[in-house]
Amino acid sequence: MTIENYSQNTQADWTYDPAPQSVEHVNIHDSYELFIDGKFTASKSGSYRDSINPATEKTLTKVAEAGVEDVDLAVDAARHAYEGPWSQMTASERGKFLFRIARMIQERSRELAIVESLDGGKPIRESRDVDIPLAAAHFFYYA
Repeated sequence: MTIENYSQNTQADWTYDPAPQSVEHVNIHDSYELFIDGKFTASKSGSYRDSINPATEKTLTKVAEAGVEDVDLAVDAARHAYEGPWSQMTASERGKFLFRIARMIQERSRELAIVESLDGGKPIRESRDVDIPLAAAHFFYYA
């Protein structure tokens, strides 16, 4: 399309093709368990939900669904961690953990952006340039 005939064309005249993102360096497992008390564990119900790529309508993976028992276990584990080691640390010590989380998000930002885009169907640019950097920025802020 040239500048001369740009005004004669509408967006509907343009052809769009998907811009697939390479997923070669992303390792998506067949299924994921719940992460409770520092370890991955199966849900008590044994239920899984498919995570669907909206662009292809294909299943990316299966994710364990937490039930009431699982939530209770997670809350108990969080309370134990908070009342135990976390609350015994100084603010500076806690900040080191938060800073490390922020750095880990940055280090794996490309992988996280691809997975977020595949799972949510959003443009890679939005995940890569907005969502993932903001997640890291929040941890840096509180560190």
